[in-house]
Amino acid sequence: MTMVPTDIRNFYNKHCRFKLRNGKEVYGVIWEVDSNASHRLFFASVSDYERFQHDPEQPIAVIPMPPDEIVLVESLAS
Repeated sequence: MTMVPTDIRNFYNKHCRFKLRNGKEVYGVIWEVDSNASHRLFFASVSDYERFQHDPEQPIAVIPMPPDEIVLVESLAS
């Protein structure tokens, strides 16, 4: 079973644990970017995401994250 964007929306911009379809677990933040009528999800580590929030010009490691790759999300934000 995979998740759809409406299931994931509650976890946008929060520190989470993600279980991926390939069995890997990753920790970080996802967010959605709207561009030209398409919606894409992106993933980054918590430290990269926070650095980007403070200085958007600073380069960070961002990974496109298709929603069908995510099978489980757990919020770690307090």
